Amino acid sequence: MFRGNDILKVYDENFNYIAKATREEVHAKGLLHQVAHVWMLQEKTDGLYILVQQRSPRRELYPGKYDLLQSTHFDPDESYEEGIVRSLDYYLGVKASTDDIVHLGSVRQRIDLDDYHDNALAQIFAITVKKAIFLMPETEEIFKVRYSDFSRFMHGKLDKIDMYSLDDILLRQSTPDEWWLRKEEFFDAVEPYADARAEKLIR
Repeated sequence: MFRGNDILKVYDENFNYIAKATREEVHAKGLLHQVAHVWMLQEKTDGLYILVQQRSPRRELYPGKYDLLQSTHFDPDESYEEGIVRSLDYYLGVKASTDDIVHLGSVRQRIDLDDYHDNALAQIFAITVKKAIFLMPETEEIFKVRYSDFSRFMHGKLDKIDMYSLDDILLRQSTPDEWWLRKEEFFDAVEPYADARAEKLIR
């Protein structure tokens, strides 16, 4: 499940559906496909947090780096939201419904690394939780950061950011070189949405 033999939809440059291919073929040839990026927010009495994962050292891209909580491909016959619900449950043990997921926009993602080519239209989503409790069979570890700090970190106004455990214990500080900083999607899609949620918490 969720590996090289997965079947994905392939599109032309005008984003017309043209074929199906395995995930392995998609990344070997750099075929245009879709992926979902899921940013999870936690609302607490002391403000808004972003939950992040440490990528496995076995991942093809950015092994061991801190990253958004979840990304997933879609089965050909499922909606974005259905794919996210399925992936969150499988990878993190998160029980969500399609109604919990908010679509924030999309960005083009192009990565070429040796024989690995990621040519994707990334659909950006947010999901907000009150509690952060996970099973993590495919993830090294999950942390959280204060959203206000993370925004400043992404804009280059902080050179270190505090990393917290899911039970609010300050664990360490992290520097930008330890992250896969997805700045384009954060600035264009995630930040405006998170700013609005953070503002509501203050009122």
